[in-house]
Amino acid sequence: MDRFKNFLVPYDFSDHAEAALYAARDLADRFDANLLLVNVVQPPHYAYGVLGYGVTTDPSLDLTKLVKTTQERLASVVDRLGAPPGRHEAHVVEGTIIADTLCEAADRLECDLIVMGTHGRTGLGHAVLGSVAERTVREAGCPVLTVNEKVRANA
Repeated sequence: MDRFKNFLVPYDFSDHAEAALYAARDLADRFDANLLLVNVVQPPHYAYGVLGYGVTTDPSLDLTKLVKTTQERLASVVDRLGAPPGRHEAHVVEGTIIADTLCEAADRLECDLIVMGTHGRTGLGHAVLGSVAERTVREAGCPVLTVNEKVRANA
């Protein structure tokens, strides 16, 4: 790798993602790199539970509308960064397993680094919910930097 050019930032509009965005923006400025914000939209049966087990999807959920709304919200985050046009990008992708989808996006977008927030769950919360960050670290084809929400509070 000659240098860092593209940083993927998984962005779900949480405080954890915001902390990662600030860290990524600082690194991007130092490396003259692009930020590629990615939000993963899951199909309704993943977002609301598995069908056939007493859980149904929200019938009012329109996936196309959700993707469009998410794209608009993500684009406003990119605009807020104030970079020259084309420097940072917003991408909304559909996927069932978030970590896998992020790794695929990083490969497709030729990212050199993933900078992502982490909730830092442990114990039962980690066992039940798993860790998107942990799985991404294990499966990504590029380095992954995890950022705790507390980083932003100390900035």
